[in-house]
Amino acid sequence: MASDKAASFSEATKVEQLDSHTYRVSLNNSFCIGAVPNGGYASACMLAAANKHLGAHGQPDTLTAHFEYPNRASTGPAVVIVEDVKLGRQISTLHLTLWQGGLLSQTPWVDRSVSRRIVLAYTTHTNLRTFSGISMPTGYEVTPAAELPSVSDFEALKTNGADEVWEESKLPKAYVSLMPSLTNWRFYIPRKGPLSPGVLDMWIRLASGEPITQGTLAYVVDSFPHNMHTFLAAPALRELLNAPPERSNDSEVKDIRQRDQQRAEMWFPTVVMNIEAKMALPDEGTEWLAVRVSSKQIKDGKFDLEVLVRDADGEVIALSHHVAMILNIVRNTRKNGSSKASL
Repeated sequence: MASDKAASFSEATKVEQLDSHTYRVSLNNSFCIGAVPNGGYASACMLAAANKHLGAHGQPDTLTAHFEYPNRASTGPAVVIVEDVKLGRQISTLHLTLWQGGLLSQTPWVDRSVSRRIVLAYTTHTNLRTFSGISMPTGYEVTPAAELPSVSDFEALKTNGADEVWEESKLPKAYVSLMPSLTNWRFYIPRKGPLSPGVLDMWIRLASGEPITQGTLAYVVDSFPHNMHTFLAAPALRELLNAPPERSNDSEVKDIRQRDQQRAEMWFPTVVMNIEAKMALPDEGTEWLAVRVSSKQIKDGKFDLEVLVRDADGEVIALSHHVAMILNIVRNTRKNGSSKASL
């Protein structure tokens, strides 16, 4: 079973090889939203297994990954089964399945009449440090959207939680026990609102002080502050959310604020997530990453997210795109009894 003790990311993504194509992981409840492990964290566990699988093949890095989440994950043991779709000299393709429920202590490791497919993935792997070929600048690099958000002093953010431009997004105490995954991060967001309309720019670091490594990226692109939606909102809607006290009795303002309070009762399960790694982080990792999040449309209980991840020098590290739903978090707080395991 997953431990109640807060675990570091490296501890929570440890992989044990069971046979040539099967790996065991344990999903830790320190990485949950409600009773369900964060989808990016579960995906990072799968990629840890995949990269271990191809390490001896000289392809220890994920280049691209496509994830689908047909069933709800639970804390505790899980099995990742790897299928070699194509093993190439420069790029290899794998099909991964994360299983829970009815796990067995010996081969075939899962009971397919009981076990559930929790996450499915197609991934490609390579060695990002030796990948070579033509490079050229693009027009995007000179657009305002490509500008790296400035930061005056990282140490000031760590020590004081804020500077003149940035401030730490604090998770309300009432939700700390409900959303432990969010407490694993320190999110620093613009103090005066979006730097661009409908866009959330932030600097992030791990609360544990661990470096952010290549293996963390799936978790990076699926971790957001609780108040992300207020940055993605249209300017007119944001103006109502931040209306001055003298407008607190306006019917329009009251309605918007009531709906905003209901957001705390919402859960945003990921349906599909795609990641592309653009370059490798240093082997020792990095402390800070700049993340930019935007959404084209939030409608009818579903929405898209585009995520851009860069390092402190502005180098693009990864791109990600999500399709997600908006559901009541009550559905995410019940324990899933069908995932009992013997492994």
